[in-house]
Parts: sequence; C-alpha cells; structure tokens
Amino acid sequence: MYARRFRRDGVAAVELAVCLPLLLILVFGIWEVGRMVQAHQLLLQGAREGGRQAAAGRMDATAVRQFVVDYLNTNGLTGVTLSDVTLTNVTDANRSNPATANQLDQFRVTVTVPYASIRWSNVAQITPTTQLGASVDWYSMRDLPIEVTMTIPVN
Repeated sequence: MYARRFRRDGVAAVELAVCLPLLLILVFGIWEVGRMVQAHQLLLQGAREGGRQAAAGRMDATAVRQFVVDYLNTNGLTGVTLSDVTLTNVTDANRSNPATANQLDQFRVTVTVPYASIRWSNVAQITPTTQLGASVDWYSMRDLPIEVTMTIPVN
C-alpha cells in the first residue's frame, strides 16, 4: 500500500490571511512606540535647551519659552505651541524672570503636548489622550554685577 497524498493548494494563502493581521498590528505597534520615544527625546532636548537659556539669564521668560517652541518646531515637532511650555522659578515664584533672577535660583522648564498632535500615523487610536512631557531643572548662573573703583588705594 502506498500513502495517500493530500492536496495542499491554498494552504499558504490561508496561513498568510491568519498571520498577516497579527504581524501588521505588531509592526505598527513597534512603529508607534518608536515614534513616542523619539518625540519624548526631542521634548527632553528642547526643555534642556530652554533650561540652558534660562540659566544664562540673558532672556526673559517669554523669550525662553519661545526658544523652546522654535527648537522643537525646527526639529520636527510642529504641534508644540507656546502654551505647552512652562517656565517656573522653583526657588522663589515671585522671581519668574530669568533675566532678573538671583544666582543659583532653580528654574524648571516643562514641555507637555498631546501625543495625538505629533504622531505620524493614525493607526494607534488606542492612545487618544496620551500626554508626552519632559521636565528639566537648571540653576541660574547669571553673573553678579561687580563694582570696579577707579581709585588706586594708597597705603
């Protein structure tokens, strides 16, 4: 007796029909997580650059916030607006302007945006309210004014 051969026509098509949706969900999920990590890194870099500008003490609070927005828009996050960036003086809330802050005042730059405004694909509809945020703390290194007397001491 010989073994009876079964026909296997269409088996590959059925396997593809079963596996392809799962594979696509996996690939697009990895894509979304990768984009979320990239966007978070850009937010962190923008906040860090804003903190650096605030620590230098050469810009006021609005200019620092605009600097962060411009930095993020230049680097591909076009959904960031001025209202998404906050700059606070942690040491003393009354001195919120970095240009008039005391030396070693602690500034916190926070950027928070909805992930829906910066993602590239609309596949991940399961995260419509996810907020991405980054926050950095810097200390003011503003130079203290010094007085130079023009008289030579006699002694």
